[in-house]
Amino acid sequence: MPDKRYFWLKLKEDFFDEKYIKALRKLPQGDSQVIVYLKMQLKSLKTEGIIKYEGILPDCVSELALALDEDENVVKLTVEALIRFGVVERLENDTLYMLAMQQLIGSETQTAARVRKHRESVALQCNADVTKCNTEKEIRDRDKRKEIDTPPTPSKGEAAKIPKKKSKKAEPLKTQFAEFVSMTNDEYTSLVAKVSEQGAKRCIEILDNYKGSSGKKYSSDYRAILNWVVTRYEEEKAKQTKNTAPKCDDYDDYDPNDPYKYWGCG
Repeated sequence: MPDKRYFWLKLKEDFFDEKYIKALRKLPQGDSQVIVYLKMQLKSLKTEGIIKYEGILPDCVSELALALDEDENVVKLTVEALIRFGVVERLENDTLYMLAMQQLIGSETQTAARVRKHRESVALQCNADVTKCNTEKEIRDRDKRKEIDTPPTPSKGEAAKIPKKKSKKAEPLKTQFAEFVSMTNDEYTSLVAKVSEQGAKRCIEILDNYKGSSGKKYSSDYRAILNWVVTRYEEEKAKQTKNTAPKCDDYDDYDPNDPYKYWGCG
């Protein structure tokens, strides 16, 4: 008789205290991304953390969005963020692997336990064989290097002429806030501090529409927003404020207790 098997997700009590969960929630639609992550965990329970791309749709993200019944853009942002945080790994054939699932899955039959122990013993033996082979290869390589003449050491003057390689700085990771607009999370936080969260969303919308219609590209979307989009947004906001101001010739609601209500009207 085959072993019965039950699956459940062991959610740790400090789940929302995890740094990557806090970082995920600070992103646009962060709470929705956390829900997508939990759905991904539940979907991969029976496959031990593997979400296989079946090739029904053009890519794994659109296929996953259909399976989870979630917005495709939210799923895309979630997968990109989880890969960046090191929680999800993209394997060959566009398959996704949930790295933390082995510690969160509450399921193991007697048969599975025997297979796991067998794999562990095989892995130990393989590691021992690999170590032995690597040691023998290192000895052979060392003997070969001894047979090769050591190249002459350059003098101080010659060494000074050798150009030093400049180490490249790693570019900060960017988040896709719209179809054509991306920036780092620090840049988005700085933009919110300048124009409020609502203003930041409107500035991103303005730049996204402009880039989508003109084909224009910027090396930094954040700098482009500061350069001219913020000014466009403030002009737009001022125009809306002006259009909602009371008309000077409307004296039907004149209040004698407030004679300065229409101060400046001619």
